[in-house]
Amino acid sequence: MIAIRSSRMAMTAGADRRPGRAPCACLMFLGVVLNAIPGVGGQAEPSANSKDGRWALLIAGISGDRELQLEFIDEVKNLHALLSSEMRLPSDHIEALVDDPSLVPGLAARKSTAENLMDACRRIGRRATRDDSVFVFIAGHGSYEGKTYKLNLVGPDLTADDLATYLYSIPARTFIVVNTTTCSGGSMESLVQPGRVVATATKSGHEKNRTYFGHYFVEAFQNHNADTDKNGRISMLEAFGYADQKVKERYAGEGLLQTEHPTLNDSSDGLLARTAYLDAGKGIAYGRPLSAEERRLMEESDDLERQIESLKQQKAGMPEEEYDRKLESLLLKLAEISAKRGQKSSQEPDF
Repeated sequence: MIAIRSSRMAMTAGADRRPGRAPCACLMFLGVVLNAIPGVGGQAEPSANSKDGRWALLIAGISGDRELQLEFIDEVKNLHALLSSEMRLPSDHIEALVDDPSLVPGLAARKSTAENLMDACRRIGRRATRDDSVFVFIAGHGSYEGKTYKLNLVGPDLTADDLATYLYSIPARTFIVVNTTTCSGGSMESLVQPGRVVATATKSGHEKNRTYFGHYFVEAFQNHNADTDKNGRISMLEAFGYADQKVKERYAGEGLLQTEHPTLNDSSDGLLARTAYLDAGKGIAYGRPLSAEERRLMEESDDLERQIESLKQQKAGMPEEEYDRKLESLLLKLAEISAKRGQKSSQEPDF
């Protein structure tokens, strides 16, 4: 079973952290459009590709070991290749930080220091708008002392609160944050805020052994086996589920006690992760253009998601039973459309 936590309470950087969150109340089929989060970066600069509102920040911190260093850098390099090719993300929308940029000369990567991370967030923040989305992938090592998680970087480390402050200074309303470091579960409280989908390789800061979650998360997009609903896209929930299962299989296959327990958390009882994607969602299914019928179904799905978001905003002013009834009706329609999209995709020939 996939470990999914939900949090309805906004958590701001520097706030008191208390353990214990209610488990996911429901995991309904498909999700909703994310709540708008005000920008804090000032006037946005026009993008070189202003029509694409997706951004990516890929980070490989220090490793302390040559073999691990190459593994972490490969994860960043492979994700960069996927985003810029198959996902069609403009290269100037991707920021990459690694501990030794000389190992990836073609990547235009900067050294993974706290200062460079802050600068990368500023560069994205000056160009991103509130309607944009940001994908953050973190590989490397983390540490946990007492109640404080730290991301190990070249030079001074970053606490989870500082990391959240840097990332969420970007005025985008959608964030997908994947922290695959050791002890990464210790960063969850700081990173989970409204409109954020957060995955960590461990369930707490006390799981300190090396992790494999990051490798399998990247693999989920490389082999397409994570596309369980066969709609030609891989959601955050699908990628997480694939990586989580692969982690379990690895430890079981080697007869070892599992020392990492991946955890997924978002601010809407697991709904957001079902429709959080890295691709552009413009009718591309592994290089195949969508048919007119598939595009129509996608448009209907988008419209229903907007209706759900509008309903959420009206929740406070209507009886709970009425809200639940209307929400259930919309979600059922979304489920029907998703099933049709899956059928259409599976009927298409492979190229």
